Amino acid sequence: MISTITILGQASDLIPDYQGFRYVDVDSCEAFDENPFVSRIPVCYWDRGASRVVTDIPKGDIVCIFGRVESHEQIGLYVLVEQIRHFSSNKMS
Repeated sequence: MISTITILGQASDLIPDYQGFRYVDVDSCEAFDENPFVSRIPVCYWDRGASRVVTDIPKGDIVCIFGRVESHEQIGLYVLVEQIRHFSSNKMS
């Protein structure tokens, strides 16, 4: 089973009622039809919410996440973030 994952996407909404969890939006495309869609992937930092590393990133900023697939009783599958790189969406002029 594949459990290690790398995600490059945009920080999206926090997940209500689940401290430390948020969505990361990843642009995807159907393999044969090439119809674009957005995958919303729930993520949580490895210390399970005590750190605000994931939740303090501004919505819309680009993130590169290295982690592993975990399961949560209510959320389902999510990515447990082991390393994260944050790239601000603000352009310098």
